[in-house]
Amino acid sequence: MKDADYKHVDQGDVLMWQMQQLNNMNRLNDEAVKALKDKDGLSEDAIRDFVKFHGMKIIDEVDDELKRAGAEPQPVSERAKQALGALAAQTAKDLQNNINETLVSRNRGRESGFTKAYRQVLTESTTATVTGYMTHEQAVNRAVYKLVDKGFQTPLIDKGGRGWSVDNYARTVLYSTANRTFNELRLMRMKDHGLVTALMSSHMASRPACAPIQGHVVNVVDHSDPDFDKRYPTIYDHEYGEPGGTQGVNCRHILTPFNPETMENHEPQVNPAQAIRNGEIIQRQRAKERAIRSAKRRIFTAEALGDEKTANRAKALLRSRQKKLRAFIKDTNQSLDQDILVRDYSREKFYPGT
Repeated sequence: MKDADYKHVDQGDVLMWQMQQLNNMNRLNDEAVKALKDKDGLSEDAIRDFVKFHGMKIIDEVDDELKRAGAEPQPVSERAKQALGALAAQTAKDLQNNINETLVSRNRGRESGFTKAYRQVLTESTTATVTGYMTHEQAVNRAVYKLVDKGFQTPLIDKGGRGWSVDNYARTVLYSTANRTFNELRLMRMKDHGLVTALMSSHMASRPACAPIQGHVVNVVDHSDPDFDKRYPTIYDHEYGEPGGTQGVNCRHILTPFNPETMENHEPQVNPAQAIRNGEIIQRQRAKERAIRSAKRRIFTAEALGDEKTANRAKALLRSRQKKLRAFIKDTNQSLDQDILVRDYSREKFYPGT
């Protein structure tokens, strides 16, 4: 788009300009494919190696915990090995299908995310120029900003009807995979040793599914299992396996092997209702962090377009949003008389190209 000489186009020749740029779409997709091939941090081999390497470390760690719980050493079951391989394969497949194939298409008959976005900018900017509503340069800039603010969309839609952008989807998949690998291997290793109870970690903030059982001993099998311990609740009654349930997407709770006969529970106890309220507060912080990333993305785009006026406005917006986040964290912690919120600058980073 930067090479398309859009700054010198007016109402009289905008349709010819649009036709010329549409002819560039196949070249655009080819360049996108090459860019991802040359610099692809989401390669299948890298993802598989990452998951498997950390999976074996997790097995070693949980074996040490089981030893402290009094369990006899056991070989790693084929089920655990197969589960590790399946997790690695599924993660690579999800990222390949919903990110790389969203952005580019190896199929000439199918429009890619890059070419779809390119066509959208051409159409909207041409329409605005033909109607005389604004200059062509203003029209192109506005169309680009609109696209950047929304982000490249994957085919995924959440239950609220909102589309997932590529950067949010990648962040969620990679974090959730690490957490899922960690916990699923721990549970399988426990079953290898015949232990079906675990101690669930406790957090000041929690989702509704986890709040009632966090900090308590839980069964990691369902009621039908012959080893089920009736003294304790089971994670299967708290939406285990569901995205919004216990051990679901972005759940940070850890299940530690626990033998009720030989061990004691020293986890802090948090009121479930308060933990849920705290969780809602943290979601408000996440929204403010997304707003900061959005402002940084707009600054980057404006500077790339040479639009100094918009860049300066976006910088002022960024400072305002950062100030609001600082005040929100400070006021919230003071009102609750405890530090449940912390500033994490890594969640505010914008990475060009996402």
